[in-house]
Amino acid sequence: MNDQNTQTALAKMQEHYARLYFHLAAEYLRTFGERGEEALRESIRELGKDRGKTTREEHQRLGYPINLYTLFTAGDFPSKAGFRCDQIELQPDHRISETLHCPLCEWWRKFGGLKEGILYCEEIYAAMWSAYHPEIKTNQAKIMSRGDSVCRFEVHMPSEVGRPENEGIEIPSPEARLHRMLEIWSKMFYYLARGLIKSVETEGEAAVRRAIRRFGRERGELMRQGHLDEGYEINIENLLAYYDLPIDVGFDNLIVESGPDVSRNEIFVCKYHDVWKTYPDGNDISKIYCEEIHHQIFGAYDPATQINLATTLTRRDECCRFAIYLRPANRIPEPTWVKAYEDQKEN
Repeated sequence: MNDQNTQTALAKMQEHYARLYFHLAAEYLRTFGERGEEALRESIRELGKDRGKTTREEHQRLGYPINLYTLFTAGDFPSKAGFRCDQIELQPDHRISETLHCPLCEWWRKFGGLKEGILYCEEIYAAMWSAYHPEIKTNQAKIMSRGDSVCRFEVHMPSEVGRPENEGIEIPSPEARLHRMLEIWSKMFYYLARGLIKSVETEGEAAVRRAIRRFGRERGELMRQGHLDEGYEINIENLLAYYDLPIDVGFDNLIVESGPDVSRNEIFVCKYHDVWKTYPDGNDISKIYCEEIHHQIFGAYDPATQINLATTLTRRDECCRFAIYLRPANRIPEPTWVKAYEDQKEN
């Protein structure tokens, strides 16, 4: 994948991140009210702590100094696609910056999800950076999701005296950032889904399933409209060829059969599952995603599509085995006599 395609994939993954976060976060607030807001804040903090801890461990493994220069040069997703930032000052002991354009905020504004977005922005950064090092202090003087014109960050690490040890720190490649985005997306789903289920188990799981179904339907509808706009025929072959995820990155996919009306394939490596399985309850929570998402995407793309997901990695099977069929006959409108019969019954 060349750098331009990678940047496009990064931007798409950011949209997926914003969209799925919004649907999950909205369920916290709709289903559980004030209690849901605090549960959502706690889930975001847990996500931030995980990301900060993971970044620190990676930097220690690479032999990098643990300071703000390292954190903001080779953090868990630096140089984000579509973000515009004014980095006013970056030193090992302090960093001052302003984000001028944030795609996440723009997506949340479009979804009518700025309330959910505010909670994310208020919690994620301080949790993430203090987990990277406990002495890091974060001040967010301005936040766009609150209505400010920029997001202003003033970050300090009092114990760091600016040692000149920052040579050799490498900025991750675009493909490395894409892999990291897939990982971050997986963690976001895990922590927000887990938080909902912990709140009230049965109702929480139902809320997770609702959020996944909305997310999947929107993706399928958007792909369908995009393909129509591009002049592509609506069929399975084109759906997979012009899919909205970089399925050639982070996935090991064996194609058994493919064509306009059929696709049978087996996925033996899934980047999402590689993350989810590291948590003790990761498979149990993430299998909910696998049970819901694909039916919604394919069904919204074309209601004549039928999908059978016989095995999944999240159920601890050896692979995800998909059988997808497009039944053109299901597109044929019902005969007029059926409608007349239904009308007669109603009268």
